[in-house]
Amino acid sequence: YKFEGNALAWWKSYKQAKGGDAWLITVTWAKFKKLFFLQFFPRAEQERLKREYHSIRQTNTETSTEFMQSFLRLAGFLEAAAGTEEEQAKNF
Repeated sequence: YKFEGNALAWWKSYKQAKGGDAWLITVTWAKFKKLFFLQFFPRAEQERLKREYHSIRQTNTETSTEFMQSFLRLAGFLEAAAGTEEEQAKNF
């Protein structure tokens, strides 16, 4: 993937402020995702997706595959907030 526009400007300035490439080699994928989500995934949107996840139901016009894709997309955004695999299975 490649940053563009606002994301690229944010990343360059953030990385520089933290120490440049020396800092970059210490950043884990989990830490990067957290930073990125905090910057570009507003809290209100996170809460909306959480509500959608907890109320998701398969519609009559939706195939099992389509429902599973929607479910997994929401669970992926929420990560730990989606619960354990057992909790996710109950919600599915």
